[in-house]
Amino acid sequence: MGSEFQKQGRRVAQESLNSTDGGGLFPRLQQRYSLRDNPLEMETPFYPDAMRQHALETLRHLCGFGDMVLVLTGAPGSGKTRVLAELVRSESSRLDFHRIPASALTSRQALARYLKQLAKSGIPADSEAREAVYRYFRWSESGIRRGHRQVLLIDDAERVESDVLNLLVAGFVASERSVSAVPILAGTEQVWSQLEDRPDSAYAHHLNLPPLSREDIKAYLEPRVHRAGGSQAELLSTSRLKKLEVLSQGSFGRLKRVAPGVWLDMVPSSATPSSKAGFTVAHLRWPALGLLLLAASWWFVSQQYESTVQRQAGAEVEPEPVRKSITIGPGAEEPEPEMAPLIAPADEGEFGVPGETNATSDLTQPLPETEIVPEPEPEP
Repeated sequence: MGSEFQKQGRRVAQESLNSTDGGGLFPRLQQRYSLRDNPLEMETPFYPDAMRQHALETLRHLCGFGDMVLVLTGAPGSGKTRVLAELVRSESSRLDFHRIPASALTSRQALARYLKQLAKSGIPADSEAREAVYRYFRWSESGIRRGHRQVLLIDDAERVESDVLNLLVAGFVASERSVSAVPILAGTEQVWSQLEDRPDSAYAHHLNLPPLSREDIKAYLEPRVHRAGGSQAELLSTSRLKKLEVLSQGSFGRLKRVAPGVWLDMVPSSATPSSKAGFTVAHLRWPALGLLLLAASWWFVSQQYESTVQRQAGAEVEPEPVRKSITIGPGAEEPEPEMAPLIAPADEGEFGVPGETNATSDLTQPLPETEIVPEPEPEP
């Protein structure tokens, strides 16, 4: 089973190198860089970074002891088939893998016929499609007692009709999930989008493979270039890694197709967009509009502030009225009566009442001093 997946990966790489006229590009690579082998055809070592090793270890564990449908998603060429091939290679001694061919996934009846062949006499020949699928998962529960749990591999699951996938998932959910055959669905994100809307999505585990970064591409090619006898300084230079990253779009499949052209300098520098070349005046349109609106709002607010300050400065300040308070009630102090002057001197030019003026002046005159006469002494 593992050799089938490995052959498929080698065939993809070989077709990409032999797709050019003149016998392919590898002889030219071999002549220019003195390569002993094609680095793009090497299946080993398995690349563990970019979540690949994590996905592999999760599949190993859940295939043996899990009770969920396993969904492996990623962009085309992201390495899903390679992960499944590594799973089969490392776990075939304790798990019984069955890759369902595309011809058995065209309809419910085709799926039922294929599962009847796996179960042999475990499913009656006259069973309907739905009953046959359900009976297969119940029959597969006995496989764990034989020491080999069955695993169903469905690659390119996005091409399978939704009713076929739904029947497969429903049959698994209705069985004893911890011991029955485990379905592994590998495909694009469309597969998970289709399953997560179902009530059975609680019994599915999703694993996603992200695209490769520039560092991932370098780490993937370094051991292969070294084993092939190539120069890492030439084949993995900064400029070539940049082209490989842009043209491959983080995909193993595209990387194998574009790498020969990049290494032979068949890809011009203009094919990879540069950040400086791509910068134009149009990129300043929205920032300039934002600055213009900000300046207009600042000017409007400043004008409003200045007019408000001028109005406040020109307004007269009215004096606050003084209010007198009168306390009424017990304990209130009686105000002292204002004592009018007993004698008010008359101003000059004022006509007083006759007779009163002289009396007033007499009162104001100082009293005459009284002469003190000594008392006569008594005669003897």
